[in-house]
Amino acid sequence: MSTPTSPMTSNPFPEGLIDGFERHRLPGAGLTIDALVGGSGPPLLLLHGYPQTRVMWRAIAPALAQQYTVVVPDLRGYGRSDKPVGDAEHMTYAKRTMAQDQLATMGALGFDRFAIAGHDRGARVGYRLALDHPQVVTALALLDILPTADVWARAEADGAMRMYHWFFLAQARPLPETLIGAAPDFFLRTIVRSWAGTGFQFDTASMEDYVSCFSDPASIHASCEDYRAGWAVDRVHDEADRGVRRIAAPLLVVWSEDFSVARGEPLKTWSAWADNAEGHSVPGGHFVCEERPADVLASLQRFLARAHG
Repeated sequence: MSTPTSPMTSNPFPEGLIDGFERHRLPGAGLTIDALVGGSGPPLLLLHGYPQTRVMWRAIAPALAQQYTVVVPDLRGYGRSDKPVGDAEHMTYAKRTMAQDQLATMGALGFDRFAIAGHDRGARVGYRLALDHPQVVTALALLDILPTADVWARAEADGAMRMYHWFFLAQARPLPETLIGAAPDFFLRTIVRSWAGTGFQFDTASMEDYVSCFSDPASIHASCEDYRAGWAVDRVHDEADRGVRRIAAPLLVVWSEDFSVARGEPLKTWSAWADNAEGHSVPGGHFVCEERPADVLASLQRFLARAHG
């Protein structure tokens, strides 16, 4: 499979900038991570989800940067970060490996301890980092997810219809890559529209960034590998930790009232994985940072202030 690295569609802001932030090319775990850095104060890492890029934080990051040094990377395989071809065991996109990227990136910036807020796939990287490296994470906020192992363990007919993409994207290459690659714009816009709250309209520039970056065949492949890793190794790592290791850092869980995560009793579920969990729902669909930015920002600010004393 060829892996071109340049987007195939137009992009109104090709560097993926957020006001007040500077772009950096930083070392990850054997590759380069493209990140934005802004603000001053205690370090805070913001991790995006599928099928988006770091610009999903545009409505929240500048306000957080008034109190924190905020680092906003594109995950490996997404946006402007490197997109290696997946391996047979799917470890290249295991959340354990992607967490190592963030350790290296934050270390390159001089941070050996930091807080994390992650949405969707980024939240999965965040909680894996907190389990594997408890001494590093000062606070953890997870936005609209349940643990990977729990999602797979609870899969049933109705849930499979709602989370069909987990099954589809995890299929062996090149099936999903070929089908998505035939119409990446249509695929992305269709799925994000179906996950968003009724009537919500994405910021036009952000949506164009998502489409432009996702349309790269290398990104399509990488995002499929992200989900293949979820089935092949991430759930195995979770099950190995269940009842053995817990998230030691203070944990905030925020979930959508209208998306499927709400059916899984998020706070109860995460309390089985963490020593100190709190959380609440917000109105709207899955994209809580964009649909309810004021609510999410206020929750993060209160939580981080308590966590950092």
